[in-house]
Amino acid sequence: MATSRHRRLVVLGAVTVALAVAAWLAMSQVSQLNQARAQVASTRAELGQLRGLMPVVEQRERYARQDAEIRVLAEREGFDPARWSSRRVQRAPSAVPRLEAERLLSQQLGGSALQWFVADRFDVSVVSPTAGLFTPALPDDRGFSLELSGVVYFPLGAQ
Repeated sequence: MATSRHRRLVVLGAVTVALAVAAWLAMSQVSQLNQARAQVASTRAELGQLRGLMPVVEQRERYARQDAEIRVLAEREGFDPARWSSRRVQRAPSAVPRLEAERLLSQQLGGSALQWFVADRFDVSVVSPTAGLFTPALPDDRGFSLELSGVVYFPLGAQ
């Protein structure tokens, strides 16, 4: 009977140790599950951010393709970027007579098609309330309000 009791105690001890190990493993697995859930939530948040950036990436890819196409076209047409220069133009809004505005615009926009004006800001409006932008000047005409800001590109040999 003593051996039976001894055997029961050993079995009880072994079952208790097994139960303790199982409880420890279960807690460990619950901890890993919580970490995995946190990682899934983080990955989903990152996925949402990346999906939001996809239109920007696609737009940049389109720009890169267009840039390559333009470079090939420029090379085929014989345009050499080393033979071109640029200057920054900035004119604060101010009233100028029509002839002065025409002179300024023809200088910047280039009537010979040998230069290009790339505007950051461009605004022309009439100053007189009865004047029109595309109509002949009236006797009380006070000209235009002219503002421009941008870059003029021109070939280096151009006058």
